[in-house]
Amino acid sequence: MRAIPHLGGAGLLLAGFALASCAAGDREETPTAETRAADPFPAEPRDGPIPEIGPAPADYVPTATGVPATDIWLGTLVRDGGALSVSGLEQATDRDGYDNQPSFLLDGSAILFTTALERRQTEIMRLAVTSGGAGAGVQLTHTEASEFSALQIPGQEAFSSIHELRGKQYLWRYDLSGEPVGPIFATAEPVGYFAWANGQVVAMFILGDPATLQVGDALSGEIRTVAENPGRSIHRIPGTEEISFVRKVSDEEWWLERLDPAAGTTVRITRTLPGREDYAWTPGGEILMGDGSRLFSWSEGSDWTEIADFSDLGVEGITRLAVSPDGAHVAIVANRPGG
Repeated sequence: MRAIPHLGGAGLLLAGFALASCAAGDREETPTAETRAADPFPAEPRDGPIPEIGPAPADYVPTATGVPATDIWLGTLVRDGGALSVSGLEQATDRDGYDNQPSFLLDGSAILFTTALERRQTEIMRLAVTSGGAGAGVQLTHTEASEFSALQIPGQEAFSSIHELRGKQYLWRYDLSGEPVGPIFATAEPVGYFAWANGQVVAMFILGDPATLQVGDALSGEIRTVAENPGRSIHRIPGTEEISFVRKVSDEEWWLERLDPAAGTTVRITRTLPGREDYAWTPGGEILMGDGSRLFSWSEGSDWTEIADFSDLGVEGITRLAVSPDGAHVAIVANRPGG
């Protein structure tokens, strides 16, 4: 089973790194002592040898083959006293294909997102928030692998992404130009989704029966399981080093929970909207979640409240959401009609 992707400052320069090839373990040159000193992560994953990815299984079908047609919309998040609303929502991508999984750069200037090329392979794109109107964005990755779920790593001029090659899904690192640096972990596989708690600790959704939420330390290589049956939407809670995720207790009972990665303990926050698991945090502590064409907000001490209905814009089937670090912008993923 593979993750289905629609389901979801500035720091140290990576430009001098020796770049990893698409097939893990095959590098053109060895990093020098100088480039290693500039890199906050180890030259090789600490949890084991770099995985060598062999031929694809006979029944392997690339994840990109089955992705839906979706678009990304960008708008301004408005706060009037304690009330939230969205203004100026506009289509940021507009094509008959998969544009999904947006995340904002740490400076809020652009989003990274996943695009499917001819339903065979996915790549990571970058689109400026101020580009105005629907734009195709700039393609960052150009590999034989498929990349999903790009997210800038705190404290680095780099992002991490799921690297899917011949049926294997590892968490990889790329510099902000899209050049691959290499795997972050060697034994965490298959990774479906993830979120950084800080510059070295990451929570990862690991596919399996059951799926598990695992916490990995990129510096030590330690990986441990902290929960079972998580949902696909995993986020750092703003202003903390805690992680939130959806725990699926049953088909009818889904809870948003907060995880202390160091202790491995969890606390329930609130029930999700029925059957919904994609959400995003605002810097003010609200949680946003979509249902159909409507957007809802939750905050401590109040229930889910509708803050917008985008049906007049043709927005339907809202899934993934992202909020810029300064809370000024919101990215919304919606289905294309007939997609």
